[in-house]
Amino acid sequence: MAQVKVDRCHDLGFDCDAVVRSESEEELMAQVSDHAQKVHDVTVTDEIANQVRTAIRVED
Repeated sequence: MAQVKVDRCHDLGFDCDAVVRSESEEELMAQVSDHAQKVHDVTVTDEIANQVRTAIRVED
């Protein structure tokens, strides 16, 4: 069974219950970037991307 990578918007400092899951870090980052832009009007810079990567957790 593949490991699923998870990022929670709340863990990144937002008052938001969004949770993004993907088996691929690349897809996870794309989904997080899309969510950040559409919901929070935030463009994911390299600095923010590094923060997002640090917050990634793995579910079995």
